[in-house]
Amino acid sequence: MHKNKIISKINTSLSFWQNNAGNFMICFAIMLPTIFIVIAFSINYAQTMRMKALISEASNEGSLAIVAINNKNQTDEDFFTNQKMALGYINYYLNKRIDQTENNANISVEYVNDKREYYLTYNNEFRDLITDSRLFNTDESTIISNHSTVYGNTRKIDIPTSTDVFFIADFSGSATCEFNSANCNSYSQAISDSNRLAMMKSAITEIVSSYASNTGFHFALIPYDIGVMTHDDSRKNLAGGDTYQCSVMYKLKPPYDSIDYQFWANKNINYARWSNLKANGGISNYATFDYVGNYANAVFYNLDLAYYLYYAKIIGPALGANTDIELLNRGLCQKSHAQNSPNYANYMYSCGADNDDYPLAAKNWQLINEQYGAIVQLYDYMFSDNYDTHYSFANTQTVDIKGTIDSLYSGIKQNTLTFTRPIAPPLGNFSPFMGMCQAPLFSNHILTENLATMSKPQVYKQAAQNLKSFKSAPYLIPLGESVTDNEHFIETIKNSHWQPGGGTDTISALLRTVPVAAKGNSFNKILIIITDGQDDSGADKLRDSFLDAGVCDAITSGLTSQVNEAKGYIKKASQSAVIHYIKIDPNAQDITTDAQYEAVYGKWYTKCMNRNKDYLHVATDYQALTSIVNQMMISETGHFIIKQ
Repeated sequence: MHKNKIISKINTSLSFWQNNAGNFMICFAIMLPTIFIVIAFSINYAQTMRMKALISEASNEGSLAIVAINNKNQTDEDFFTNQKMALGYINYYLNKRIDQTENNANISVEYVNDKREYYLTYNNEFRDLITDSRLFNTDESTIISNHSTVYGNTRKIDIPTSTDVFFIADFSGSATCEFNSANCNSYSQAISDSNRLAMMKSAITEIVSSYASNTGFHFALIPYDIGVMTHDDSRKNLAGGDTYQCSVMYKLKPPYDSIDYQFWANKNINYARWSNLKANGGISNYATFDYVGNYANAVFYNLDLAYYLYYAKIIGPALGANTDIELLNRGLCQKSHAQNSPNYANYMYSCGADNDDYPLAAKNWQLINEQYGAIVQLYDYMFSDNYDTHYSFANTQTVDIKGTIDSLYSGIKQNTLTFTRPIAPPLGNFSPFMGMCQAPLFSNHILTENLATMSKPQVYKQAAQNLKSFKSAPYLIPLGESVTDNEHFIETIKNSHWQPGGGTDTISALLRTVPVAAKGNSFNKILIIITDGQDDSGADKLRDSFLDAGVCDAITSGLTSQVNEAKGYIKKASQSAVIHYIKIDPNAQDITTDAQYEAVYGKWYTKCMNRNKDYLHVATDYQALTSIVNQMMISETGHFIIKQ
């Protein structure tokens, strides 16, 4: 009985599943389509959300790529470039193929200039994974796009990082040309606010001023013509004005690597006599001939005579002493002999006899005996026209190119050659190095445009008139370490009278920047050469030899070298070091091909920049120069715009 009740209950419970009840078929006729529809919608919605997520992420990445290029949609080509780049990211995210084309895709890149923001919008029509018009009565596709208010939007920001900036500025005569002059390569005495140097001065001042209050930025100025001018605040010239020095950094070949250039800078070596003697067979080799042994009286007489001439023609008149008697009365000179004769081995009036470098002082006899021949040979290299024209003792005949590069940092101290530049017109009477570092002489009117048409007395008079008021400008401003130093940099440039002149020797300036840059401790180092690009004919050969030998890579790699830092050759290894070359020449604009770049920039393009056009620039006006330098000084990146 109990068993029958249990069976009865079971049958009652299973009656729902009995076919004769009809409940099973009715229920599933209602539930199964609903379940399929819900599943289909879920799958399609999940697919839509997945595609939307991929598109949004891709639009973010594409937008970051666009902001890195930062072409601002300035041209149709820029707009299409941005579209193509963004579409490449999206296609890769969706199809793993950058070049996949989507017929139904619609992409737009908008740039808002005042906000510096890029907006990337993308939408496309995608077919649903599960489609059946009998179930859904739809078009079987869905339009999917990025959430344009949140994704695909980036803002361009400039983040300054700790940076040492070195302005390597051309102060040769052609810097006086008008900024937009295409054919000028000569000196002009006319003062103009629109010449190349004035524009360069204004641009440097403006740029440094905009960063001066930032403790992470430090600046140096390396002015050059043939050599780099440096300041000497430890002494005045003999008339009471400033003095200045001339400096280069090379390893020279023997015997020129052991010359005392400071001593010889204000000496007369009577080259004309030795040139005639060689022409007549009396000398076979300038460097090895025994001048003191054979012509001691002539050697010392002319050394002493040149000293007298400097005092009698320039120092004396600058101080109001215009006669020999006045020179004696003022104690500038002393009388050695009643009559003048080379046989005495000195001039009848000995001037500056108390100076350390007085040539007839007994302590200097050995130096003269050992080095005189090398100086005569140097003079011949510089001025005889028998060699590459280069008015520097560091020339193609004397420089050890490989040795200079190999000891670029380890040999900074011994390879930096500096001498006090005589404040005198370029006459052989006063200095064998008269062709070097002339810019301050032009700035102070010791040299002028019409010098070639003036008589010697006029040249002497002009020099004497400006000696007492002489100001050392331009000169190398070393790398600062503080905001105060930045302010001093600006004031020094603003208050300096710049009137350049002389030849152009750019490689001497680039190399002389190395010891300045080695003292920097910033994250970045930027060496900026600003020039019209026309080196002297001999200087360009030396330059190209250095560029062929890899000097640019040696400089930049040396500034980032941990080994150099560990050995004390540099203060701190930077994370990056680059060289930029700015050409102030209208002829250099509108060039695009490799051949054009090589023709305009030569080995600066092929060797120094390794054909990377990003480091070569042309400035045709003040705004262009300022903009170019500003772009070098910022580390650019892009950040997503955070929407509230």
